[in-house]
Amino acid sequence: MTRQFDIAIVGGGVIGLSLARALTSSGAAIALFDAGAIIPPATSAAAGMLAPSFESSDAGPALGEPLYHFGARALSLWPDYAAALEAETGVNVDFRGDGTLGLAFSDDEVKSLSEQAAQVTARGGDAVLIDGGEARKMEPALSPDTAAALWAPQDAQVDPRRLLIALRAAVKKKVVQHIPEKVARIDVGPEGVSCTTQSGATFVADKVVLAGGAVSGLASSEIVFPVKGDALAVEIEDGALTRVIRGPGAYLCPKAGGRVVIGASEARGRTDRDVDDAVIAALKESAAQAVPMLADAGELERWTGLRPGTPDGAPILGEAGERVYLALGHYRNGVLHAPAAAADLAALIVDGARHADLESFNPSRFSAPVTAAAHHG
Repeated sequence: MTRQFDIAIVGGGVIGLSLARALTSSGAAIALFDAGAIIPPATSAAAGMLAPSFESSDAGPALGEPLYHFGARALSLWPDYAAALEAETGVNVDFRGDGTLGLAFSDDEVKSLSEQAAQVTARGGDAVLIDGGEARKMEPALSPDTAAALWAPQDAQVDPRRLLIALRAAVKKKVVQHIPEKVARIDVGPEGVSCTTQSGATFVADKVVLAGGAVSGLASSEIVFPVKGDALAVEIEDGALTRVIRGPGAYLCPKAGGRVVIGASEARGRTDRDVDDAVIAALKESAAQAVPMLADAGELERWTGLRPGTPDGAPILGEAGERVYLALGHYRNGVLHAPAAAADLAALIVDGARHADLESFNPSRFSAPVTAAAHHG
């Protein structure tokens, strides 16, 4: 086989794009396979929360703490990451470091948030339980029924749609070969990796990174599976909400211009892209419980997305055999993890350097191997 590229990246979402951008500094010849026109990346459906304080509880007992620390480290990279990306491309990604408020309305919910705050603090994070009055001083639009709130001042958010625009522009400027096709087959041999697209074209690289989503078809479906989520956006007066609000049953993410993203449901194993009207109605009801003004807010759009889930709720990062690397299964946290995952994998691929975080999320932790679903010969 005649190699055309040093590294092929299969996946045009936030993880694949961030990795492509990180690898260009090595001088490697890179091909990025982006099937976004056929299978929209989970990034385009995301809300853009950067909230490790709320996103480690789904991981198994052995991975909850490593997942929190990986997320916290990624969050610490985000201010400089966003600023550099904006400087490179001129695209405002609407990064906001305004923190997150998680609301409680009942005694049981207050107890749960108190335990969560204690856990975050024990892990070295910043989280405190405040009463409903304090929360309403921070966000006057909150319901008067708010009993308490978990205040996580270090959490942040970004607009994932703007982020995709910026990353695509950055990758294009860095002369990454962008191939807008879906990869149907990967063949790994002693001289390289051939990636065959659905149109029948074949491209050869020295190494390949699988960074596709939940339905790419190139990784074990038992290990990486879709988790469907419906969401919507409404319009309110710009500035009426200033930070992410997480209430029972819905989260609210205010974006530039008065747009508020409300999400999101979870349905494991579903791959359809039909928006469920009943789910949207339930999200609206939960959102209005947290912020009553949203009951009358005009709807801008509704959509669905497919998150890439894993059995233990943690990502899969690292080597999966000779020439094959994985960057999969970030579930709800692909946007949060992107700067750290890209830096760690780039160092591993180019220099063989292994960041300690990669050990926790190595593919070898699964009893069934996670490999490319293609012929190895």
